[in-house]
Amino acid sequence: MSRLHRGVTFVEILIGISLVSLFMGLTVPALLNAKSSARSAVCASTQKRLHHAALAYSVNDNEWIPGVNRTGLRYHQTVNAALLLEGNTTPSTPTTTYDWISPVIGEDAKLSPNRAERTKQIFEELGCPEATRLNDKTWGYSNDLHSDFVPLLEREGIRQISYLAPAPFHFAGPGYSPTEYRRYPFPGPAVPPRKYLPRLENVGKQHSTKVFMADGTRFLTAGGVLDFDVSPKPEYYGSFTTSTPIYVGSTAYGTGPSSPGFDIGGFGHAVHAERRRLSYRHGGAINVTYFDGHVAPMTERDSKTDASPWYPTGSKFTGEKATPESIEFHGEDSILN
Repeated sequence: MSRLHRGVTFVEILIGISLVSLFMGLTVPALLNAKSSARSAVCASTQKRLHHAALAYSVNDNEWIPGVNRTGLRYHQTVNAALLLEGNTTPSTPTTTYDWISPVIGEDAKLSPNRAERTKQIFEELGCPEATRLNDKTWGYSNDLHSDFVPLLEREGIRQISYLAPAPFHFAGPGYSPTEYRRYPFPGPAVPPRKYLPRLENVGKQHSTKVFMADGTRFLTAGGVLDFDVSPKPEYYGSFTTSTPIYVGSTAYGTGPSSPGFDIGGFGHAVHAERRRLSYRHGGAINVTYFDGHVAPMTERDSKTDASPWYPTGSKFTGEKATPESIEFHGEDSILN
């Protein structure tokens, strides 16, 4: 019988299956990596968009950085003032006193005037494609704060927080009165200059080395429950700023199973050790946008080593509750560039 007309042998079928399996083994990881790279690129593009909006806002506002000491300051003064943020307001009204995103892009992005819906849009429409985990619940001291959020969470779901700005750039220095500004309240890991105010001219000598915002998600509890603060006046960070990866107990970037907390305020939260993966979601790295507008990946180790990108120039590194990497890198009482 001619070779062209005989049937396919069992061995040839096995060889064919092996070749297909080999091909799939080579191509599927490549396709997944390409898809992940594409999502990371979209994330970087979104960060640039947010930075551009914030920079335009700052330039038109005498270089003030939008946040708790500018766009949120009048709401932070009293409890009654903070209540003005609840319910239906405008697309550019902060969702919380720490929300720097709504004021700079709310109108252009056509965000909802409703605080809960606007928060969902910020986390999702203006969020990172790699931030896919859904929040399990809301968190806040008063049940009244949850009235708009819970039905939305149960009906549609609300994705995890995507981006966090380093709080040391948003707080005022410790030399100001609490009635003037929301000042930096902690003894470490580094402390901004006493008379620092959140304006572009005070950020640092080189804006290209200072972090404006980065990938970051908080707060995953010890029981694996992901929640977000719905209080219009969060105590410290809320859903828009962070203690930075230099703080060893960071609820977004920390390495341990719990947050040690500073003596001030008595805060110390048990948190899930796997919370880091929600932040370091690009192959173990985070996308970081600097004050000059460029975006670059930063590995977990790098983010926890040099404190300078996360604090204004002239900040004093105390080392208190700092990561071991940063203590080894800086030593005590060094002044950050």
